[in-house]
Amino acid sequence: MALLTLLVSLPSLKPPECHALDVTKYEKASTLHLVVFYGALALGTGGTKPNISTIGADQFDDFDSKEKKYKLSFFNWWMFSIFIGTLLANSVLVYIQDNENVES
Repeated sequence: MALLTLLVSLPSLKPPECHALDVTKYEKASTLHLVVFYGALALGTGGTKPNISTIGADQFDDFDSKEKKYKLSFFNWWMFSIFIGTLLANSVLVYIQDNENVES
């Protein structure tokens, strides 16, 4: 998240603005912009999902049959939450993009 914030905040990393209606006239993002953007996404996804599931699973005792059932339930709810969060985030993001320039 910090890298994405830097990407849109620092003038040297900020992608070129585009105000033209014709998409062929947009200035393309530089290689540096793309590397920082995709690198931030890769680090963010790769750093949180595996660690959270491992730390969450470590909270349950494998030798207790009741906690073993809870551990399986934890993974189901964890994956469900990840997918619902992704669905909602992408839906809201697309809605905002589609309605960003709509004047009331």
